[in-house]
Amino acid sequence: MKLFTVFAISLLWCTNTLASIGAVSEIKGKGSITRTDGAKVDIEQSLDVFSYDEVTTGRGRTAIDFVDDTRVEVTEHSKLIIDEFVYDPANNEGGFTLTAALGTVRYASGQIAKDNRENITIQTPTATIGVRGTDFAMIVDELGGSTIILLPSCNTMGLCVVGEISVDSDVGQVILNQAFQATRVDVPESRPLPAVELDFDESMIGNLLILSPPREIEEAEEIERTRETADILKLDFLEFEELNVDYLAEEEDKWFTELDIDYLAGDFLADVLDQVNKVLAAQFLDQLKEDDRGRQLQFGINPETGVQLVDGGTYWLFRERVAPVWYRSNCPRTIIPTSHSNRKDF
Repeated sequence: MKLFTVFAISLLWCTNTLASIGAVSEIKGKGSITRTDGAKVDIEQSLDVFSYDEVTTGRGRTAIDFVDDTRVEVTEHSKLIIDEFVYDPANNEGGFTLTAALGTVRYASGQIAKDNRENITIQTPTATIGVRGTDFAMIVDELGGSTIILLPSCNTMGLCVVGEISVDSDVGQVILNQAFQATRVDVPESRPLPAVELDFDESMIGNLLILSPPREIEEAEEIERTRETADILKLDFLEFEELNVDYLAEEEDKWFTELDIDYLAGDFLADVLDQVNKVLAAQFLDQLKEDDRGRQLQFGINPETGVQLVDGGTYWLFRERVAPVWYRSNCPRTIIPTSHSNRKDF
């Protein structure tokens, strides 16, 4: 009995592995499928597809319809890996795992997603998408950065509905539930970009979005980078008040040219008199040192020179008798032990 059970399990695994799980329903240009044994076959119409196949396109695009009515479209220069597909049509049970490894892949849900959505795992190199019965596109660049866009699901009569998907990275999750909402995950260790709504139609979905991402995504990424920088620096942009400063008004007060300088506004007469006083005081002291060494200093008016000398405390004051201006010596009185004598220069 035990031997029979092992045989039955092995037979079921072999059946799921070797049985066709879908077929190529559309091919434009060239592409290839690599089987589990390493064999590579060119994609052609109605070619059978199996679990663990790797679908690669060059200058071409293809579409695969799976047996549960799931449809996957692969655009030019893209790569899709079918990791596993199991489906029991009698009970509408099964599981589906695939990876969009490069380029642009569009997914449209089938019966498995409707009845067993917890068994659906759609991956990119940086994100995992939880499917809840809807359509979406994955655009993956060479480094694995992934942009996921939720699309409306429309039937042949043009009736459209919008489902919901979750986009997870290693550190966060974003829910998309509006048509043409999008998010992006650069690396597994980064949080998915908050959902942004794109202003474009389905015809714009393709590898061109790798080279030129939607404007809304670029703006949202810039906002996130600013917030991350603020978190690192512990900045509160609500307290930022520099925008209230009118720098032009400040510069207007400070701005001047050579024409704004009034050279005549200076008190040049006072400056000249100060210099004259310094020269006269120096001459007077020099004369005292040369002619009056050892003599007692006498205050008053010298009748011969007409110079009047007054004890001003710390300094001596002197002037010609007829002059209205007093001059102060530049040296303290304590360092001049000489007396007044004849002055020929006053």
